[in-house]
Amino acid sequence: FKANSEGKVTKFPSPQELWERTFGEPNEWQERFNSVPFEDDNGTKQPRYYQELAVNRAVEAIANDEQRVLLTLATGTGKTFISFQIAWKLFKSRWNQQKDAKRQPRILFLADRNILANQAYLDFSPFDPSDIAKRGEVPKNGSVFFTIFQTFMSGKDGEQHFGKYEPDFFDLVIIDECHRGGANNESTWRGILDYFSDAVHL
Repeated sequence: FKANSEGKVTKFPSPQELWERTFGEPNEWQERFNSVPFEDDNGTKQPRYYQELAVNRAVEAIANDEQRVLLTLATGTGKTFISFQIAWKLFKSRWNQQKDAKRQPRILFLADRNILANQAYLDFSPFDPSDIAKRGEVPKNGSVFFTIFQTFMSGKDGEQHFGKYEPDFFDLVIIDECHRGGANNESTWRGILDYFSDAVHL
């Protein structure tokens, strides 16, 4: 009997065979991500079923070394909450691009409007995030960093803020509303994503 093929079944599979078909090869990072519970703010923020599915599918993709993960949900369905939960699982499991669990990931949250960045900044408050625009400098001693494309593209003496980071500085880049300027190959904002191309882009 071959997987994904039709035909007569001569015998029922044993529990062990079913287990191996379902969970065949173990994935260390998937197991680590699964062991991290959702951050529910002392029981006050329970994920909806589709949010839980989105988080689980996204971290599964990351565990399987996918570098580009796209989440498409309607307005008001909690994309920022989902992004936070993904970041939480990566952070608590100490995932990073080196996959050595020696440090927690450095995460960049990019938005194209201040109101979106400010909303997300509040939602990510358990991380004690850094707001690049409010610091007036390029902070490097944090785990989660927030900015808008316009701020990150600007800088003094022609040096753009994002260029002050090493290209491999961030492990995860979350692009809010990515269907706007950041996704367009011809966009000047695209330079940021190209610069941090080694990071997982969500």
